[in-house]
Amino acid sequence: MALDRFGRIIHYLRISLTDHCNLRCVYCMPEDMTFRPNPELMQDDEVLLLARLFASLGFDKFRLTGGEPTVRAKIVDLVRGIASIPGVRSLSMTTNGVLLEKLAQPLKEAGLQRVNISLDTLNPIRFKAITRWGSFDKVWAGIMAAEQAGLQPIKLNAVIVRGFNEEDVVPMARLSCTFPWQIRFIEMMPFGGATELQRQQVVTTQ
Repeated sequence: MALDRFGRIIHYLRISLTDHCNLRCVYCMPEDMTFRPNPELMQDDEVLLLARLFASLGFDKFRLTGGEPTVRAKIVDLVRGIASIPGVRSLSMTTNGVLLEKLAQPLKEAGLQRVNISLDTLNPIRFKAITRWGSFDKVWAGIMAAEQAGLQPIKLNAVIVRGFNEEDVVPMARLSCTFPWQIRFIEMMPFGGATELQRQQVVTTQ
């Protein structure tokens, strides 16, 4: 059992599988982003070794993140490997949903249990403007595929940015009246220091 200095049980581990992403959201990274070479990232055997070590310390809840974790090669095999580790009781993923239409069912069969999906707007034009490269239709199809595969409860994470998607707050919240999803509104985080965008266009929780 792992305890922090206040005596609290620590049992939840987030594993970033890559810094790569197939979108370029305006609040996250520049369009010409340069990523680390794959050989410099943790390899599958290293991820599995660390997961086994943490599970042996009492960690039972694991979340796979990125970047965008679904762009990692052999992601289904890696999920299967983590899910098979003794002591792993909860395995989830945070994703932008772009590749879920084809990956949701294989990931579920490999042992993934739940997904959090980033979705900042229901308007395809605004979605393109926010993500630069993204297709709303692909993400929506991914959400539907995740629901059909049983990757539930689905949680939708919306970063609210002034001048981009404030008008989407109510339509996004209304989704929870139709679907058994959890809609969560998130403050824009100051990655790499407070940029002009982050200072002028942040919408706080308050």
